[in-house]
Amino acid sequence: SNNNNPQNHYNNNNNNNNYDENEKFLTYLPHSQFHNQLIELKNAIVLAYLTNRTLIIPPIIHFTRNFSIPYAPLNRLYDRLNYYENIKRIRSSYYIKHDSFIIINWEEIFDLNWIKNQIKIINRNDFSIEGLYKICKKAKNRYYYRFFDTINKDNNYELINYESYYLINDLKKRKEKLIHTDSLFGSFRIDFKNENIIKWKSEMDRNFLISHPILLKVVNNIINKLGGFGTFLGVHVRTGDSIFKENIKNTIDLIIKDIKNTSQIPSQIPPQIPPQISPQMIDIPKSKNHFINCKSRNKRIIFIATDSSNPFMELSKIFFTFDCVFTLKDFEDLIEPLRDINYTFDRNIKMLDFFYPLIDLLIIANGMDVIGTPNSTFSEFAKFYHETLIYEVDD
Repeated sequence: SNNNNPQNHYNNNNNNNNYDENEKFLTYLPHSQFHNQLIELKNAIVLAYLTNRTLIIPPIIHFTRNFSIPYAPLNRLYDRLNYYENIKRIRSSYYIKHDSFIIINWEEIFDLNWIKNQIKIINRNDFSIEGLYKICKKAKNRYYYRFFDTINKDNNYELINYESYYLINDLKKRKEKLIHTDSLFGSFRIDFKNENIIKWKSEMDRNFLISHPILLKVVNNIINKLGGFGTFLGVHVRTGDSIFKENIKNTIDLIIKDIKNTSQIPSQIPPQIPPQISPQMIDIPKSKNHFINCKSRNKRIIFIATDSSNPFMELSKIFFTFDCVFTLKDFEDLIEPLRDINYTFDRNIKMLDFFYPLIDLLIIANGMDVIGTPNSTFSEFAKFYHETLIYEVDD
C-alpha cells in the first residue's frame, strides 16, 4: 500500500518554517555505531550553543547485522549515506540485501526538551545537500556555506590543530549561513577550559535521558525481576568486531577479575579453569528455578549486556566462574511489548533490533555498578548513564 512506501515519510521535518534572515546553522554527518553517533550529537549541541547557531540534527542511522557506515571524509561520507537512503526510496527487490537499516529521529528515543530551551534544533530525515539548502533558504552559493573535514594532516582524530577556544571563537565569527563538518565524533573533541561551559555541559548530559515510554516500561519490569535498582551488578562484554573480537580472551579475564574486585563475589570453582569449556559442561541458567535459587540463597546477581549472539558459548568462562549470571535471553518474555513497534519512516520494518542494545544499556546502568569492556563507547555511556541515575536518586 502507498503508506508503506518510505518515500512518503521523507519530507524534511523542519519543526517550524519561520526563519529569521540572520539565522545561522550548524550540522554534521552521522557514522559508525549508535553510541558514536550519540557522542557526535552531544558535541554538536555544545558547538551550536557556543556559536549561537541552530543545530540541524541528522537522524540516527542503524543497520542490522552488526554493520555500520565507517568514518570517511565529508564527500565520501555523503555519497555513502545518500546511496543507502536512495535504496530506501527506490525499494527495489534488487537492493533488498542492502535495505537492512533504519533511520530514526532522535526525539523518538530521547527527551530533548532541556536542550530545546538552550538552542534551536531542526530534525531532518534525510542526508541530501538539497535538503540542507531548503532548510537554509539559500541557493547553492559557495559564500553561504562552509564545509569542514575535521581530520588534520597528521591523520590524528582531532578537531583541527589549534586550541579549541580559538576554534570556537573562530567559528563564532564565521559569516556563512551554514557550517557543515564531516564528523564530530570523539569524547575529547571539544576541549573545555571555561568553568561555566563545563557546568552547562554536565547539566546537558544529565538531562539527555532516554524517554521512550514502552522501552522504559520493559526495562523497569526486567530490573524489578532482577531485584530492583542498585541490587545487581551490571557488566558489558563487547565481542562484536575488529579489535574487540581479537581481544575477547583478555577482555573476559579482565572482566572476571573486575567482578571479583567489585563485589567480593566468591567464585564457584577452583582457579584452575579448563581452557576449552564445552556447552555441556555448563549448567546454563535458563530455568526459572535457577533464578529463584539465586534470590532465595541471597546470591549476588550479575547481568551481562553483550552483542554476542551466543553468550553462553562465547562468554562461557564467566558463566563457569560465577553462579548467578543472566543475559537478556533470560527475559525474552518481558520484551514482548517491544516486538511489534514499527519504525516511523518505513512501516515494514520492526524496531526490536535497535531496541536490544538500549535495553541492555539501561539494565546495566540501573545496577549497583557497571563493569565494562576497555575502549568501548557503549561501556563508557553505560557508566555515564549509571552516574546520571545515581545523581537523580540522590537528588
